[in-house]
Amino acid sequence: MQLDNKKTPEVDLRKFAGQFAAGVSVISTADDEGLCAGITMTAVMSLSLTPPLFLVSLDNNSKTLTAILDNGHFCINFLSKDQSTVSQLFSSKSDDKFDNVSFYKGITGSPCLEGALAHGECEVHESYIGGDHTIIIGRVINTAINGGEPLVYHSGKYATLEHQ
Repeated sequence: MQLDNKKTPEVDLRKFAGQFAAGVSVISTADDEGLCAGITMTAVMSLSLTPPLFLVSLDNNSKTLTAILDNGHFCINFLSKDQSTVSQLFSSKSDDKFDNVSFYKGITGSPCLEGALAHGECEVHESYIGGDHTIIIGRVINTAINGGEPLVYHSGKYATLEHQ
């Protein structure tokens, strides 16, 4: 394998990270007035069973990050394989994302997207700044499992699972 010394470390990291197939999620929240915010991401992982914790990582300039820190709660929506348009919508800078999807408010007040494989509602447990992102650790307080096949992202495009 040859190394291309003309690339920046950021480009190398983006290509490297893209080789890891990941499920696609929408992280959503809402304030007391019902104003919703959400973003597509793959930087989501289970952290602990006891207590039940999940970790998400958002860009420090993200409006959704600001809303989560202000509101103290969020929902992790694991997208199903037929929700690539939802993924694309929430990866945009559009302010009216929730006008174009069906959702219901969960027990935290965060939007739970209809058609998602599963929802995990979280209260912010802790947050840490890490470079240009902030890591949010959420305590999972409510879940719903709907089932189906996951939307997967690999090497810059959507992919499907092949079960053996």
